[in-house]
Amino acid sequence: MDDQRKRTIIAEIENWRRNNLLPEHYCIFLLNLYTEGDRPQTPAPAARGDRRGSSSDTGAGTATGKGSAASTAYAYESRPISPVTGKMVLAWLLGAFVIAGLILLAFHFNRFQTPMQITIFACFALVFYILGFAFRRSAPPLTHLFLGLSFLILIAGGIYCIKQLNGSLPLILVYLGIICILLSMSAFVFGFSYLLYCGMFGLAILYGVATVHRVGEDYSWWKSELYWVPLACLLTGMGFLMNAGNPKWAGVFAVCGLMAFFGAEIQSLYIPEVKRDVIQLLLFIKVFIASAFFFVTRGYWYKWLRL
Repeated sequence: MDDQRKRTIIAEIENWRRNNLLPEHYCIFLLNLYTEGDRPQTPAPAARGDRRGSSSDTGAGTATGKGSAASTAYAYESRPISPVTGKMVLAWLLGAFVIAGLILLAFHFNRFQTPMQITIFACFALVFYILGFAFRRSAPPLTHLFLGLSFLILIAGGIYCIKQLNGSLPLILVYLGIICILLSMSAFVFGFSYLLYCGMFGLAILYGVATVHRVGEDYSWWKSELYWVPLACLLTGMGFLMNAGNPKWAGVFAVCGLMAFFGAEIQSLYIPEVKRDVIQLLLFIKVFIASAFFFVTRGYWYKWLRL
């Protein structure tokens, strides 16, 4: 290709770029192609001087391996600074107050009386919960963070305060059961299925802890199964019944029911009188039954588990 024709094509491409007749990254690619990477780096047109144009320019320069440092520097310099909004100011202020409050509490928390400590834990948990609800649409990652902090404060702070009041183990189990119920209810409020999983699994663990001594007294394998198999059938049945109207929640109930099907064997591991051979035999039988059931109803499970 002669020089005159090449200059004409380059001028035409520059004209396309200035008038936005082709996307910015297409023009840069063609210019780099016809100039063989020797084209001087020119800034993007004013109308296209946004973040997308800058990133496209940077990407094209990297692809050709020519002048990447200059184009990258220009791309970072040309990125517009987002305007300060009321939500950003509110988030900064809340973050500053929370950090300052946590520092203050870390030094003086033990000086407070137990009722005051309970109030502090409750206020922090409530504030994080409200923040999670407020950011559930605009910033879902912040919602997950705030919800995690809220329930972590409720669990750790609640157990700490109960122990300060010399509360018994049944009282702690009842309190944790309330937290698990709140987790399950929050799943329907926020629409996050993992909250329902956490709540259901938490209730199953508390149920196992609460009944382990009763099952251990005069243990028999069929007595242990009566504590868990009907519960597993109930949860799994609810999952299949809810499938038509609410497949998202139906899968959670069905999976939790399937896990509860093995609850008797897991609980038996913490009973010293139980022979391990019996647990292994029951597990083998149940795995076979669950596998057959899963295969027969695989159309439901593939959708619930997103397989």
